[in-house]
Amino acid sequence: MPPLEPPTDPAAQLQWLVDRAAISDLLVDFARALDDQDWNAYAANYAEDGVLDIAPTISHRGRSGLADFVAASLGRYAGTHHLSSNHAITIDGDRATARSYLLAAHVFDAEQPHRHADGAGWYLCRLRRTVQGWRFTHVTLEIRYVAGEPLLH
Repeated sequence: MPPLEPPTDPAAQLQWLVDRAAISDLLVDFARALDDQDWNAYAANYAEDGVLDIAPTISHRGRSGLADFVAASLGRYAGTHHLSSNHAITIDGDRATARSYLLAAHVFDAEQPHRHADGAGWYLCRLRRTVQGWRFTHVTLEIRYVAGEPLLH
């Protein structure tokens, strides 16, 4: 389905721009929270019924427990570095979709930062406007390649 065209009415255009900026900020905060190991802030980016799918087999449903779920995986690394770019956002009222590119490095040991596992792909996201602002209702991570050392499982 092609993306919806931006509105032509000036007031609607302004809202469209504000919504796009808010969604892009959410995608950036999503990465920041992972790299800061701020698991609660990461989970707060999701709606209460939000879903995280790491294709093809890893999944978590609901905001409850999401912080612990992500911490159990990424908390094993000394640090991570997630880059989020190419935010392709489509807004349809109080619903939206976004596709953002991902490049991530996972450092095993802070004393040996040359040892890392890298991955790249994109996040396919569905979002909903809530009273707290835009929140993810479904995030699917599609990994396109991995490099360096193997990721921890």
